[in-house]
Amino acid sequence: MSRTTVRATDRFLVDAVRSACGRLARGGWLELLRERHGLDLAADDLAGELSRPLDRIDRSVPGFEDFAAEGVRGIEPGSPARSLMFHALASPRVRGLDVYPTPAEIEAVENYVYGVRPPSVEDLREQAGGAPLAIVVYAREYRPADGTAHRRHADMCFSRTGVARIGTSPVLYGAEARGYLPFVEGDGHAVRVLPCRYAAYIAARVPGHANAHGPMRFIEPGDSERRFWIPLHKLFSGDECLRGHSLTLRLTESHVNEKLRRVHLFFLSHGHDAGWGEPDISRAPFVITSGIAKFSNDVDDGAGLLVPQPRASLVERAIYNGAPLTFEVPETTDPPGAWRLYPVMGGSSLNLLSKPTGGRAAPEYVHVRHMWQDGQEIDLNQQPDMSEVIRRGGYRAQHYTDPTGDGWVTAECPELALVLPRMLPAYSLVATPDYLPRVIQSDLMRWTDDSAPPTLTETIWPEYPGRPEALSDQRLAANLELTGAGFERDDDTMTAIVGPLGSAGEPTQIDCMPADRVSTLPDAASGIFAPGWDVGVDRSSEEATNGVEVLPGVDFLATYGLGSPFPEDAKLCAALSSFWPAVAPDITRTFEPSPRYPTTTPLTDKLIGHGGQTGWDGVRGPIVEDGSVDYPALTYADYVVAARENQFDIAGIGTMDIDEYIARTLTTARAYAILGASTTTDKGQWVVLSFRPADCADSDLALARDSTGIELWLPYTYRFEIARHTGLLKHDDFSRRRVGIEMPIVIFADPSRALRRRAGGSWTSDVLRR
Repeated sequence: MSRTTVRATDRFLVDAVRSACGRLARGGWLELLRERHGLDLAADDLAGELSRPLDRIDRSVPGFEDFAAEGVRGIEPGSPARSLMFHALASPRVRGLDVYPTPAEIEAVENYVYGVRPPSVEDLREQAGGAPLAIVVYAREYRPADGTAHRRHADMCFSRTGVARIGTSPVLYGAEARGYLPFVEGDGHAVRVLPCRYAAYIAARVPGHANAHGPMRFIEPGDSERRFWIPLHKLFSGDECLRGHSLTLRLTESHVNEKLRRVHLFFLSHGHDAGWGEPDISRAPFVITSGIAKFSNDVDDGAGLLVPQPRASLVERAIYNGAPLTFEVPETTDPPGAWRLYPVMGGSSLNLLSKPTGGRAAPEYVHVRHMWQDGQEIDLNQQPDMSEVIRRGGYRAQHYTDPTGDGWVTAECPELALVLPRMLPAYSLVATPDYLPRVIQSDLMRWTDDSAPPTLTETIWPEYPGRPEALSDQRLAANLELTGAGFERDDDTMTAIVGPLGSAGEPTQIDCMPADRVSTLPDAASGIFAPGWDVGVDRSSEEATNGVEVLPGVDFLATYGLGSPFPEDAKLCAALSSFWPAVAPDITRTFEPSPRYPTTTPLTDKLIGHGGQTGWDGVRGPIVEDGSVDYPALTYADYVVAARENQFDIAGIGTMDIDEYIARTLTTARAYAILGASTTTDKGQWVVLSFRPADCADSDLALARDSTGIELWLPYTYRFEIARHTGLLKHDDFSRRRVGIEMPIVIFADPSRALRRRAGGSWTSDVLRR
């Protein structure tokens, strides 16, 4: 647990703003704001300059196109989005300068926005129209217009759930982007931790408003009947925040990873003694409460920045009392009881079954591939009968830990304890790395809903789990099992993304820009079944209230149902043509084809290690031979070892942005369509042997163009080699799979057209406009 005092500054608010202006003025900001907008950062009376209506605001200047149309001042009291000074410093679209503000300087301007004309609590009650008020903690970001709840202008976005991400290297702020990325220059296998910023606000509980404060992606039926906590006024320490009060505000975090404890509670409840019980399973590493995340104490970071703690590797062997922590693997019966060997994984992972209600009280998958015998660790990946050894059980397997977890961020403000006694914490997720950080889940959802061709939409994604779904679209309570958090069972708006009360005005110019910073709000995280690596779902038991009435159980978010450790989940769902891009690139091309999960968004030949090279995930890729393909066996690819040894190459895979991701998805759908494969079953008969961006010097492309008279759109044209597969062939290496194939078909496709070379060598075209 860590705590941070949310200070305004050691000086008056305007002095903190003046200090920021003085530093930035030397980096081009003085000329930009004075010459293009008429705002003089060097004015002697800075407070007066910031408060006066400006004669001109040039919204044609890059980065200011989506500044709120109603904004007319450098600082608009109580409204960051209508404050030109704040927008200039906080918007990632404002570029081309020599220096950029630190988070602390942006925060100083933000606090001035709220503190220049501080309201009273009664003013805020009036503003809320008599709605209930509370102190509410939010994860928050200032976003360009296309990412806001109302999509009219740049604005603050808030969620009561924040998502930070683990890594092996310290956090690094990208000043130009006003945010963070996980890359480490010169070391593709290192992953930076990604922080999340929290703050406390006085908020009102009001109905949602689809065209104003949101929530983003209004969910019906349901949202029109819900009440959402919408921010009114930011809180910070000092006597300039609320009229009539001098505040002392502190944020406190608490996080836990109890996956190993949950594994053993599950075993004990189903009659298996794996060798551990109380009081051991209430101690570390069965339960980890320290070293997960803490607030930054770097003054340049500003207040409320929750930073995961870097680790030497993403996964570590669990140690208890100075010795390897092992457990006895249970026998798997037929038919299975409370656990089974997951068949898609070839029996290499122990699958703990969910409750009859669907909730998960323990990790879905447990790693069991490293056996301890006579003081020696034996890697079962080296044994041809690994699945049978695991099925029989009765051996002791090495436990692994990862530094993920969930918890809460709460606020303490004793001076408001009488007038605003209700305090609602934020739900904090410390999640797995984001290997495609420039691809945002909500952008993919918007494309699927608004732009994907109707005849392809139903078949682009696998039938299970279905279309993309972001965590922000879930309407569930936060982890009800977190002792001390105080989350409420009927509070199901925890992951919704909202804007400030009264936000939205006239539409401005909306432009999409490539993402060069991660989002820490839930629209960039996976939905529960999409798949659920950031957070899982459990269900509470029925409760008797007064001896007569019975409350039914409710679903709630929790991380203890995820894989132990997390790569046990990651490899599985990535191999099942996962559509969620952040932690699950589509790795179906790497392994032997699955009839139920064809390739959806292929990785390139280089990334998968095509030709037997080492791929981005440390796996030696497939080798295309005469009439067959030699694949690494999915059963024997161990992502836990890859994570332990830091083998994942985020630099290689993480450059893909949303346009590239959509282009690969759509052109692959086109390629299947030209082959007449429209259903998942049809697609499952084919295997993508080769996939790479088209080369304008490719003689096949020139011949295809000349034969058909069709010019493809080269920025997003890809070369496919696809063949029908004819089943497994004999292989001498138990860790590899040989699959027979028919004659490969070459296809060039862009998002609207596909050119196919038929058996006779002639090229034909299909222009797909459906």
